[in-house]
Amino acid sequence: MSLQQRLVGRLPAWVRTQPIDAMFALFGLPSGLTLLAGQARSRALETVLPLWANYLWGVCLVLGCAAYLIGLTSGRFRDGRLVITRIAALVFALQVLSPAALVYGLTILLVSGWGGLLAAWFPLVAAAATWIRRVELQREQA
Repeated sequence: MSLQQRLVGRLPAWVRTQPIDAMFALFGLPSGLTLLAGQARSRALETVLPLWANYLWGVCLVLGCAAYLIGLTSGRFRDGRLVITRIAALVFALQVLSPAALVYGLTILLVSGWGGLLAAWFPLVAAAATWIRRVELQREQA
């Protein structure tokens, strides 16, 4: 067994099977917290949104990412399949994060025009991906 396989094998199942989801959730928490603490700023959000909406965006980011982590960490292997027991937390997270990402991407475009498309691309794609994921999770639950 290689060193890489041993290192990855020591990670929790929810990280090994969903590393990109874990990365998104872990990226969003410090961003939201530093915005709420006044240590980070977004020129796009500050230009387009009133102050209260900036804070609301930060709260959505923190709550959404925290709920996403709660849902992801409930993943356990059963009969060789990853089973997530806190689907409601994931659905809630995706309901909050999708519009938050959309708002951020659109504010970048409003402030920067088409010159900001590259910067807006990531949050816009994240908004679409989280929306698709939520719809699929809800369909699987029905």
